Amino acid sequence: MMKVKPVFFSTSTLMVLLLSGCSTFLMEDHQAQSPPINDQAPVENQAPVGDQVPSDPAVPETISPNVYFDVQTQAGTCPEAVGMWAFILGFEGGADHTVVVDTEAIATLPVEILQSEDRRIIYQAPLQEEYASCVGTAQSERLSMYSFNFGDGKVRFELDLTGDDGYREIRYADTSTGRPYVHWQATE
Repeated sequence: MMKVKPVFFSTSTLMVLLLSGCSTFLMEDHQAQSPPINDQAPVENQAPVGDQVPSDPAVPETISPNVYFDVQTQAGTCPEAVGMWAFILGFEGGADHTVVVDTEAIATLPVEILQSEDRRIIYQAPLQEEYASCVGTAQSERLSMYSFNFGDGKVRFELDLTGDDGYREIRYADTSTGRPYVHWQATE
């Protein structure tokens, strides 16, 4: 069963998350805009080093994925779930979607794009040693456009918009800090 924890971000916050590989989140007024999004204790303040900005103890240093896909194991040792950060910015008649897959938790580098089309993309990465024997899948009825397949010591992440009616297009796709990310748009 997929677990979703709703998180809403401004466009500028989303860009900070994407550019920093979703690992650093520095925004002075974040606490005033929304409640904390994870239960981790904040990292202690540290003295700045070079151009480094000191940490704010009121803002978490890392943000956990807000969507999880349970892995259905067919054989071997598989992770329990795959995490993904999913951000939606709605506009009249549609929405921009940005997703970043937490492959770092289950896979190693390199993460590569196997296939890329206007409405479909497939990424692949070698599984971590403890999951190399995994054969299984992870997907959701509600978010059926995303799927994960495990086998041959690799994990494959696929975004497939070909089955949807209406305008659906992948606007940008690449990797950042070893994680697949995709920005796609849907309109009526």
